Amino acid sequence: MKKIIFVLFCIFLLTNVLESYSAEQYELLFDQANRLAQAEKNEEAIKLYEKVIELNPNFAPAYNNLGMIYQFSGLDIAEVVWYFKTAIDADPKFDQAYVNLGKAYYNMGHFDLAERYTSKALEVNPRSDAARLSLGWICLLGKSRPDEALTYFKDVSAHTQHPSVFFGLGMAYFMSGDGARALEYITILREMGEDDLATQLETIIRGNEYQRSQQDQPLLRESENKVDPFVASAPVRTTVGSPSLERITVTGTIPVRLKGKLNN
Repeated sequence: MKKIIFVLFCIFLLTNVLESYSAEQYELLFDQANRLAQAEKNEEAIKLYEKVIELNPNFAPAYNNLGMIYQFSGLDIAEVVWYFKTAIDADPKFDQAYVNLGKAYYNMGHFDLAERYTSKALEVNPRSDAARLSLGWICLLGKSRPDEALTYFKDVSAHTQHPSVFFGLGMAYFMSGDGARALEYITILREMGEDDLATQLETIIRGNEYQRSQQDQPLLRESENKVDPFVASAPVRTTVGSPSLERITVTGTIPVRLKGKLNN
């Protein structure tokens, strides 16, 4: 009996050691993948994110970051959605995946779904400014509800001074009929050194040039010194907690692109 207890105890210790080693290994790989992604070395980053998933198929940030890389790379948006859904399946409390899923649905023109999932992000994390900012743009350009958009932009402006927030406030005031307030944000953007954004906003306000067609391409990309509120966020840096090596149940319907090919 004592031998059996001793053997079971050894197995228990060995299991803990292996899980701890795996956790340290995939945490290190995930951090390396993030650095590669930020350096725009996407192919190398993808390989490391895939390795992280091999070590822990239940690690939501790896799926989320793969989705963001593929979205930047121009992968079909329906496949990108799969990654964000899988991240949510792996961790229903991972608010960034809801935000990115909402952005993906917005880019597909599914504004109701975009609002639903982004609102879920705010439910999961009531402090998420990323969710509020996305909801502001969804309400403003996707749903034509500028008064609600103003509420979201104002909430975010209490915590951050990012130019996209002030641009959103100017657009929201303009679309709600308060042109005078909208003009104030042209001055604010110029004082911030954001002349391109200020010029865009001034052209829209003074020329009354807002078009509903802008809901498909609301603004230009940040890489062109202009703000696109619906490109995916930068890859998420996450501190790995207690490892969970149980496999997830995938509810998405699009196959995952791993190892350079599509697998069901």
